[in-house]
Amino acid sequence: MTESAREDRRPVLVRLGRLAIGAWVVFTALFGVYWIEQVLRGDEFARQAENNRERSVPVTAPRGLILDRNGTAMAENEPSFALLLYRRETLDLDGSLQFIAGLLGHSRDDFLKKVERDRTNYDFVPVVLEENLTLAEVGAIQARALEHPEFVVQISKRRIYKNGTVAAHALGQLGEVTSSQLVKLSGRVRPGEAVGQKGVEAAYQDLLAGSSGARTFIIDSYGRETAELERVEPVPGNTLTLTIDLELQQIAEAYFANRVGAAIALDPRTGEILAFVSAPSVDPNLFTRRVSRKEWSEILENPNHPLNDRVLQNLYSPGSAWKPFVAYAILKRGIQPGERVFCSGAATFYGRSFRCHGVHGSVDLPTALQVSCDVYFYTMGKRLGIDELAEAGHAFGFGRLTGIDLSHEKAGIVPSNEWSLSVRKHPWYPGETISAAIGQGPVLVSPLQMARAFAALANTDGALPTPHLFHIGENFRSGERFIYRPPVRESVPFAPGVRETIVEGLWRVVNVPGGTAYASRVAGLDICGKTGSVQVIGQKDTKKAHLLPNELKDHGWFAGFAPRNNPKIVVVVFVEHGEHGSSAAAPLAARLCAAWLQKNRPAVPEAPGIARAGAGPETPPVGAGNGG
Repeated sequence: MTESAREDRRPVLVRLGRLAIGAWVVFTALFGVYWIEQVLRGDEFARQAENNRERSVPVTAPRGLILDRNGTAMAENEPSFALLLYRRETLDLDGSLQFIAGLLGHSRDDFLKKVERDRTNYDFVPVVLEENLTLAEVGAIQARALEHPEFVVQISKRRIYKNGTVAAHALGQLGEVTSSQLVKLSGRVRPGEAVGQKGVEAAYQDLLAGSSGARTFIIDSYGRETAELERVEPVPGNTLTLTIDLELQQIAEAYFANRVGAAIALDPRTGEILAFVSAPSVDPNLFTRRVSRKEWSEILENPNHPLNDRVLQNLYSPGSAWKPFVAYAILKRGIQPGERVFCSGAATFYGRSFRCHGVHGSVDLPTALQVSCDVYFYTMGKRLGIDELAEAGHAFGFGRLTGIDLSHEKAGIVPSNEWSLSVRKHPWYPGETISAAIGQGPVLVSPLQMARAFAALANTDGALPTPHLFHIGENFRSGERFIYRPPVRESVPFAPGVRETIVEGLWRVVNVPGGTAYASRVAGLDICGKTGSVQVIGQKDTKKAHLLPNELKDHGWFAGFAPRNNPKIVVVVFVEHGEHGSSAAAPLAARLCAAWLQKNRPAVPEAPGIARAGAGPETPPVGAGNGG
């Protein structure tokens, strides 16, 4: 074959070469783009991919309302804003905390403690950094949302106590759930949520709390919510109606505006608590926000201890308010109520002189209650002995819990021979019985126990009701109602005539001249009761009682019920350092009885100034006993 006949392939090779160069250029360009996007901008795209995901925002259930027995709101809710931190969306935790601390004017360390506390939770569970944000703070956070998508403002409900300090100890307060409460309430409470810490808020946490919901969103790389995937609606808490009558409560609260002590009113037939006052108290609204160190220090350093619930946690000597129960022991022994004891103003027992607050002459049991004669009860106490006094005290519920639907109640002390050997490690001395017979010495009771015991005196069958604050619960979603009426399982076994004799003496205290509370009588109400004064220091130190500082003055009691026939209210008032129950405590008790029993609620008249025959002057003589 000739050379001219050969095919010329050079153009093809040229085209192939150009194609190869083009392919190489394209490959190089693709590789370069891939390198730029995957290497140079890899972190950025990884963040975007990570952030293009779901976010679940909790929706706290509205807490149930708390109403008084007449339907008046005592605790309700208002809109509130909370700041949440989503840790999995945080690139620089320290930087985020520094930013938000500076924005809100708080300490970074405080926020860090909250994050560290919730470290054991999954990172998709948000940390509640701050509650009750102001609108200005919400606006500032939202303005920086693109820079800090890890922060989310959640709209929730804030607890509001409508009347401030009124019934504060009964209502209790909310606080952020603790680690131990998270375990106890597992599955029912989320980290950062507020739960009941005291009072009925704590006692009925599950009833009031409801069930929280959630909203799940798709979030883009800029932290914006692009779509809602799922919504679980919260189930609101149940409405709780208390037994408290707000008007009665406010009367008692006003009386204690400048006093320290406790007052409780209840229905003797059912145990329903009508008023529950412990003074002073702290406004529970303070705890619905962040409490400053200064505010907390002021509360703790207050010498009157406003956090103490004096109704059921503080224990006091009952003084002469104890005498009706000693009267029960006297009559139970078979001693006749007409048996008389002569009071010359003092008597000697076991070589020691014990004074009375007046000279009462010859007195029987009803008269001894009326004028609060210490010598009569000294004498009878010696005859009975401490164990019979203790048996009577136990019969009326002293020395054990009442069963109220609140926590942290104290049982008190009713001394006996057995108690002395067990607690003090030595026998009971007979001389101690003299003081115990008038409610001094180691006898310790709470105002709540005193109210329950007087309910047994008020009830003709001696029933000891269980005090309670829960009246009616109502689920406002379903309309379901549930009423709490604890059964009466205890009663005092009154022999014929025993209760009637004691009640006669208690009626005379208020309604007959010479009675220690005669100045607080209210016409037509037939109030029955007993005053009491409790020595803070010994008798020998009371010779100059008028010179004592306030913290060493006697405490004042009044406990009673009304009306005499078919009683409808029991009232106990205790005023710390009030000196005399007749002047410090009885006036409020009369006012509460009048307010509850009279529809027009007239004011209690001023003391008419009638001289008290047979009971000495209105103010006991200096150095007198604790007659009340």
